[in-house]
Amino acid sequence: MPREGDFRHSANCRSSISSAAALHVLLGQIVEFLLRAGESPISLATELERQAARVKSRGSACRRKDVTWVREEYVRFAKVCGVVHDWHREAEYTDRQASPRQLTPATVQELIARRFPKREVRSTIRWMLKKGIIRTTKEGNVALIGGRTVVLTNKGRRELALERAAILVPQYLRIALRNAQSVEAHSRDLDRDARVFSLPEKYVPLWRSMARDRAQAFLEGMDNWLEDHSSAGDVGPVREVAVHCYAYTGDRGRPRRSGGRMPAR
Repeated sequence: MPREGDFRHSANCRSSISSAAALHVLLGQIVEFLLRAGESPISLATELERQAARVKSRGSACRRKDVTWVREEYVRFAKVCGVVHDWHREAEYTDRQASPRQLTPATVQELIARRFPKREVRSTIRWMLKKGIIRTTKEGNVALIGGRTVVLTNKGRRELALERAAILVPQYLRIALRNAQSVEAHSRDLDRDARVFSLPEKYVPLWRSMARDRAQAFLEGMDNWLEDHSSAGDVGPVREVAVHCYAYTGDRGRPRRSGGRMPAR
């Protein structure tokens, strides 16, 4: 009969193998993402060598100036999304059908100044023009391009994808680790998913449409609540909070005999 120590040894071995496999997959997928995003294999390999040297020396994995740059770019995009949010929601910027109106340049500057320091208003306007978020009309006014959700042109999508990943991936990893270490369930952040492994291909377009529509309605409600309760000048401590939604559609494959259904968690 196996002894009690044998079971502990077996459990420790499985845990070690699982951690090594997860580490391999996590780092490997990040590398694959960067390559598909257009990063040069040579520059990526050089960066990995630098990171390896920092790990061995117990140094910081990220340079402060790089963290500051990425953070500032992401914050600017988030604030611009807030400008577009106000343009769709506030009565002074919408028509009788609650659609965003074309605004004079002076009004646009006033709108942007609600979220940006005055010294950044003009550069923000140029950034929004360059990224295809706004356009000038023949009458000299400024009009929004697209809807309430900000979608950049093809030229800016790659940079945005990298910047978003650099901010959101570490946030998700912090959530996963914090929730795993938290004893009290009510203090954990939201981390749920609904998933099946064998959705027929014919339903994929419907799935994407349904997920997009329901997420849009949900996020607009969350966005309105957050904007109504946000206060940068509050006398007490403040925190950055967010809800992030995504829908995943995997590669084509053969259905498994078991059906492969997983309930929402």
